[in-house]
Amino acid sequence: MVAAKHCKKCLLAELDNEKLLADVRQAVDRLSERDRVSEDIYSKRLAVCKECDYLSEGTCNACGCYVELRAAMKMGKCPYSKWKGLKE
Repeated sequence: MVAAKHCKKCLLAELDNEKLLADVRQAVDRLSERDRVSEDIYSKRLAVCKECDYLSEGTCNACGCYVELRAAMKMGKCPYSKWKGLKE
């Protein structure tokens, strides 16, 4: 029996778990305009997460969040301050 192989450097959008991805995207879409960062900042935050050793299967192993959701929130913070220079 071969153990299932898990991607250690994927965002939820890259996983084959459509329900979870849909739920997270729905939560992002429900954020109000005042609570959500711009698409530019969102993309930059995700790029930082994509290179981080704590990213595993769409979650941050440092804090346990779904990175796509946290990255979309203005109040969202990286537990290691890797988003520090990314401002609106």
